[in-house]
Amino acid sequence: MVLAISLMVLGGLVLGFLIGLLTFVVKSRWCPRCGHSTEDLRRMVRR
Repeated sequence: MVLAISLMVLGGLVLGFLIGLLTFVVKSRWCPRCGHSTEDLRRMVRR
């Protein structure tokens, strides 16, 4: 019983961590001020 609860809690923590990472990656694609994609800025910096 304790093992099952521990595994459920661990699974929830891992799932929450992965969702948090995905949210951060998605937020970093858009400029917070103007809403444009930041991909254009990355291309300009690489040149």
